[in-house]
Amino acid sequence: MQKTKYKQSKIDTIDRVEKLLKTNKTIAFCSLFKVRGAQLMSLRKSFKDEMKIRVVRNTLTKLAIEKSQIKNSKDLSNGVSKQQALIFTDMNPFQLFLLLEKGKIDLAAREGDVATDDIVIPAGNTGMQPGPDLSIFKEFNIATRIDAGSIFVNSDTVAAKKGDVLSANLASLLSKLDIKPIKAGVSIALAYMDGLLYNSVDVAINLTDYMNDISNSYQNALNLAVNQEYFTKETIPLLLANAFNKSKNLSIESEYLTKDNASFILAKKQLEAQILSNLIKPN
Repeated sequence: MQKTKYKQSKIDTIDRVEKLLKTNKTIAFCSLFKVRGAQLMSLRKSFKDEMKIRVVRNTLTKLAIEKSQIKNSKDLSNGVSKQQALIFTDMNPFQLFLLLEKGKIDLAAREGDVATDDIVIPAGNTGMQPGPDLSIFKEFNIATRIDAGSIFVNSDTVAAKKGDVLSANLASLLSKLDIKPIKAGVSIALAYMDGLLYNSVDVAINLTDYMNDISNSYQNALNLAVNQEYFTKETIPLLLANAFNKSKNLSIESEYLTKDNASFILAKKQLEAQILSNLIKPN
C-alpha cells in the first residue's frame, strides 16, 4: 500500500500520527472556529510540553487510526468528519476543555455567524440616538423607550438563541452596542480516552456548577448520615455534639444537677418563682 498509493511524505505523516495515538492518553478532534493564527501559535507555545497540535488531512488521520489498532479505533475513525486539528495530550478531556475555554476570545458578530450562546441585549441606556435603528430593535422584539434623547432598552432581552444564524441587521445592531457575542477559539468536537468517546456536550463542564453540585451532594450525604446516626470520621463530632445537647436538655428538664447544667436549672427555677410570685400578688 505504501509503495503504490502514497508518497513518502504522506506515509511519514501516517506514521507520526500513529505514534502520537499510541503514546498519548487523550486524542481530541478540535474545531478551529474563527481561530486566528496567533491564537494557535500561542497555544502551541504555552503548552508545548502538555499537548501536541497537528492539522492532518482526514484521509491520513483515518489511516493512522486504523493502523494504530487502539481500542475502539473504528468508532474513533468514524468521528473524523471534517477538517479538524488533532490534539494529543495526557490531560483528560475535561481538563483539556477547561484549558481551551480560557484561550477563547470574544469577537464582534458578522452576518452568517452562528451564535455560540444566547445573545442578550441588556436593559439600560444604549447611548444611541433615536432614528432608523429603532426599527431594528423592534424587528427583534426588543422593547425600548426614548429617554433624555437616547434609546433605552426596557429589560434584558434575548435577541438570538444559541445556534441561531445571525442576520446582517442583528450583527450591525450588536456592533453598535459594542456586544461581542462570538467566542472564537479551539473547541473540542470529539475526544477519546481509554477507549471511550466523548462528544462536545460530554466534556463541556461548568467548573463552578460542578463544584457546587459536589458540595451540595456532600452536605446532603452528611445530613442523611447524621440523621441516621451513621458513624464516620465526619459525622462523629456532630453526633457527639447532638448527644451532648440532648442529654443536657434531658438533665435540665428532669432537674438532675450537674456542674454543666446547674446554672440553667437555677435560672429556670428563678423564672418559675418569679412567675408564681406575680400570680399570687394581691391586686
